[in-house]
Amino acid sequence: MQQGWLISFGAVLFWALLSAVTRVVLVRFDLDPWGFSFVQLTTGGLVLLLFSVKAPFAKTSFLRPSTWIIGVFRVLSASLYTALLAIVSVLEAGIMGAISMSVVAISVWLVFARPPARGEWIGHLVVLACAAALVAKVDPSIRTITLTLVFANTICVVGMTVLAELHPDNLSEDPAVRIRFSGTVLLVTAGMFFLARLAQTGLSAEFWDWHMLLFGTLVGIFLRAPSMVLAFSSIRLVGSQNYSAATAFLPLFGMLMEHLFYLLGWINVTRFQLDFLYLGIGTAIGAITVIAARILARRGHAPSLETK
Repeated sequence: MQQGWLISFGAVLFWALLSAVTRVVLVRFDLDPWGFSFVQLTTGGLVLLLFSVKAPFAKTSFLRPSTWIIGVFRVLSASLYTALLAIVSVLEAGIMGAISMSVVAISVWLVFARPPARGEWIGHLVVLACAAALVAKVDPSIRTITLTLVFANTICVVGMTVLAELHPDNLSEDPAVRIRFSGTVLLVTAGMFFLARLAQTGLSAEFWDWHMLLFGTLVGIFLRAPSMVLAFSSIRLVGSQNYSAATAFLPLFGMLMEHLFYLLGWINVTRFQLDFLYLGIGTAIGAITVIAARILARRGHAPSLETK
């Protein structure tokens, strides 16, 4: 398997672990989702900027408008997804969120003139069918808010993914520039989170809870920062649509990690159901179908699997 795909699945594993750990921390310690997101975004961004000190400041990502637009999408996506994890499992959120794969495919077709491969839509239909089946199983009392969060998050994910593929810093051959870009996006996102919270309710004592600061810092450094770097690297190497297809495996990985934490006693509530597992497997099969169709369609046109 080529480097780009290895990085893609590495990003998926880190996102799955980030989602599972976030759900454990939020549920177990009843933390403010916005405050927790702010702390992890800030610490993750600062660490990445420290690792990118050799990048030329004259071309800093802070000066590019597209960086701030990506930051807006990140703020909205992170807050929406965190809110979603407070009411449904990582597996449920991942299966419903996999619809972004289809939306990204359409967006890439329109923006980059890269049409879907022949047979690819079979996989998309499988993924959409799994998401629809899951929605039908969601408790009616939370179905509306769940769907609202999923669709809003999908729009943000698609916008952020497409812009990341276009961003000059993410296309740079200098690793320090790309790391600085990831750190900048995290800090821009954190700053917007902070301003949004001030406008909402101000800063309460809960915002500075020691659990919030400790776990937010650890998650930011060891999970949020590498997740962002790997995600942007994946988009750069394999393209938006292939990265989004790889993320369709997130439900299964996230479910396994979340259930492991439940068995270890780190979280005392689980929404795991066998039917959801089948839907997660179906989502993964749909993604494999999409990826296989793309590889077969491009085999005669490119020498490697990293072709966008």
